[in-house]
Parts: sequence; structure tokens; C-alpha cells
Amino acid sequence: MPNGLPHTDPSYYLQQAAHWANQYITGPNDAADTLNLYDVSGLAHFELYRALTLDGNPNGTGLETNQTALVADLEKQLNKAIAQSNTDPFGFGFPWATYDTTSHGGGLAVMAAEYAYLNGPALNGGMNPTVYANRQLANILGTNAWGTSLIVNDGTTFPLCMQHQVANLVPMPPNGPPFLSGAAVEGPNSFAAKGTLTGMVACPPNGVDVFAQFNNTKAVYKDFVQYGGAGNRSDRFLVPGVFLADGRSARRNPLAQRLAGSGSATRKSWAR
Repeated sequence: MPNGLPHTDPSYYLQQAAHWANQYITGPNDAADTLNLYDVSGLAHFELYRALTLDGNPNGTGLETNQTALVADLEKQLNKAIAQSNTDPFGFGFPWATYDTTSHGGGLAVMAAEYAYLNGPALNGGMNPTVYANRQLANILGTNAWGTSLIVNDGTTFPLCMQHQVANLVPMPPNGPPFLSGAAVEGPNSFAAKGTLTGMVACPPNGVDVFAQFNNTKAVYKDFVQYGGAGNRSDRFLVPGVFLADGRSARRNPLAQRLAGSGSATRKSWAR
């Protein structure tokens, strides 16, 4: 354990983790969301499962939860996402007409990779968790209705009009575009917000919304400096991506592979 912790007995932290996991699982908001910037149970359950293994206590003897309960809750969250995927032409597990679509997509990819690693029970419809993880990753990297990656400089089509202090003031980066390579944006939503400030750099310069033709009656996306869904980048959106990239969520992480077609998928109109 690291030096300087207020408690030096590892069992203290295991007990606390098991307590709060049980509070979540038995609470009113259980499985109301999946791993994203607001709900980290999808990662915490996995880490606690591993800690119970290291402790030699998979049944959680003397604790408030156990490995079976943790996997069951991951399964519950993923099955709800699969139900949502069945309503989306691209199989995305979170509604596009909602805030933080990029973060949720990355979170689902991480959770499904964890579930595959833990060899959990069969998911609804016989969905393979590794396949599901890759499908969610593909959605945020370009295999979506707009054909755009939601990670800057990942793929051939990605956000260019960043809602960011430097990007709003400097017409061109010193080393050439794009700004903020690797940043994640919020993603599509039910509306495209707008608002300007004195001195804000116009982007796109001609004001043309090239993605409008791919919007439907519920979800929209716009690469526009005034629209937070394309320009609002934040470290909070990138948290799931850290685990996608470094493989901590599984010994052999299938998510590190860049999928063919990322950012260059055929754009399809899904208006209905």
C-alpha cells in the first residue's frame, strides 16, 4: 500500500469498497446509468472483483457484497444498454439525443471488455461482450449516422471547430491543425446550442453545417465552435478512453485496436 494513508490495513479499504458497492446495488439508482463521467460503478465493480480475488475471498465472507453480485450488476447494466442498442441502426447503447454520448460510448466499451475478461454469464440475445465493446468504440470513432469520429485527430473526419479558449482566439495552431489532438467532445445531442462572444474565431469559416443532412428528428450533431457537442472538450469525457488505450481494464484489451472504417464510415441518413 502507498505510504501516508490514514489507514494501513488493506481490509479497511476492502470493507469500505464492498459497503458502497452494496449501497449502489441495493439503492434506488442501481443500473440507472452506465460508466461515464457521473457514474463510475462500471469500473469500481470490476476493480472490487479483482481485489476480492487477490484477497482470496470471492464469496465476500465478512463483507457486504461478493463477486457474484458484482458481475450480476455489470450484467444488468450491459443488458439495459443492449436493449437500447436494438433500437439504433448502428447498435449504439446510449440514446444519441442525450448529453455526454461520447463518454457513455467509451464507458460501455470499457464495461463490455471488463465483462469479457471476467467471463460473465451470457448477455441478452447471446451478445458477445467483446463484439459489443468494439461496436460501442466504433460508434464514437466514426461508425455512426454522421460518419465522424468524436475524438480529435482520430480517423479522417473528426471535430475541427473546438469550443476552447485557445482555439477560439488563435485562427491557426503554430504547428498546423488540428487543435487539441486526442481530445474527446461531448457528442451529438437533442439540440445544437449556439452563442457567440466578441473576438470568437468563426468556425467553420463559411458557416456551412455539413452534418445537418444526417440529423434526424431527435438527435443532431454540428461541428460548430458555438456548439458544445462538437467543440466542448473536457478531461472528464476522456476518463473511459484512458482505460481503452492502456489496457488496464483487461489483460488483452480488444479496444486498443483501431477499427477499420473509423472516421470514414459511409454516412447514412437515419431520419424517421
